[in-house]
Amino acid sequence: MTQKNNIITNSVLLILVITSLLNCKNPKTKVLNSTSFADDIKKLAVINDLQVLEHGNAAIAFSGSYQAKVFTSSSNGLNGKSYGYINWKLFDEGLHEHTMSKLGGESRLWFGPEFGKYSVFFDEGIKREIENMKISPDLDSKKFSLIEKDKLSATYGADLQIRNNYGYIFNINAKRKISLLTKSQIENDLNIVLNNHTSFVGFSAETNVENLGEQWRKENGLLCIWELGCMLTSPDNRVIIPIQKETDSVTGYFTPVTSDRLVTKDRVVFYKADADGVNKIGVKSDLSKNIMGSYSEKNNLLNIVKFTFKNDSLYVNSLPKNDTPYDGDVTNIFNGEVNEPLDRNWPFYEFETSSSAKELNTNETMYHKHTTYHFEGSFEDLNAISLEVLGVNLSHIPKF
Repeated sequence: MTQKNNIITNSVLLILVITSLLNCKNPKTKVLNSTSFADDIKKLAVINDLQVLEHGNAAIAFSGSYQAKVFTSSSNGLNGKSYGYINWKLFDEGLHEHTMSKLGGESRLWFGPEFGKYSVFFDEGIKREIENMKISPDLDSKKFSLIEKDKLSATYGADLQIRNNYGYIFNINAKRKISLLTKSQIENDLNIVLNNHTSFVGFSAETNVENLGEQWRKENGLLCIWELGCMLTSPDNRVIIPIQKETDSVTGYFTPVTSDRLVTKDRVVFYKADADGVNKIGVKSDLSKNIMGSYSEKNNLLNIVKFTFKNDSLYVNSLPKNDTPYDGDVTNIFNGEVNEPLDRNWPFYEFETSSSAKELNTNETMYHKHTTYHFEGSFEDLNAISLEVLGVNLSHIPKF
């Protein structure tokens, strides 16, 4: 199998991932979560506008001012498992209000590309070396304001400046609508029927970005809307990515993508997302569909992520040292690790999706929707959902 492999030093990981919730000494002993949704809400209460949306046993905790970030969710009410990874260290140190991009959460807004000459992670003219990486200040500290709200959704937004290494500044307005989905909405979205034995929660993040400046042009660099969802994990967790055609290669980042971590079979990419070794993969537009998921038998948990995908021509490239800035991935999965000697405490993996990039005219907009679903239940019930939505029999997931 052919991969594009890149080595990354320790310091870049400070930008890409955040320190973890758990203080595990051995990654093999990780569990999905040691706290309940209610426990996490109590700890998040330092955020003045923390909101909890509930419908039956489905619930999400989010903050509108913190850039409409969904921190975590539950399919079993207050006492249910809390699914999202949160960077509690930044809360403990009192830094959370000024490091919003690094707080984790199941749904957070970033922009790409990460690397290349149009990277938005390096100031103008700065050499693109790991130690120079820095996120645009507005993504760390600019608070969003309420635009509208109803019982199960809320929209927040703000004007932002995002600068790139080429020297171009994007003046934008970003709006984010967070919605908690009802049972019937989930069933309609995924074309499934949920029984009374399966718990569920689903929520969407819809992002609109408006160009407030001059026309964007490829030669100055373009933006994509980059949605990241940090999920706590366990040793048996496997990501499932249906693809359009057979392939012997996906994009590899940081470390080699070896056969003990990734298997492609019957037009499906299976990836070990167990937080036991830093790694990342990506899927390009010619392979992508608009759906992916993950499954843990130990936790009786099936996750699904659905997103807008029209197979447009331009997707920004976030590989280090790339020379093809608009030949990037549509989806990515990041896998963390718990490694005390290296000061890494990252027991999570990420579902990442990106919008296409566009040469927007003044006041023109781009849009991206990323929807997350969690289901807990028996193997039979979860397998029926997987077969319908992902086209994968969970008993046929390769052993690796």
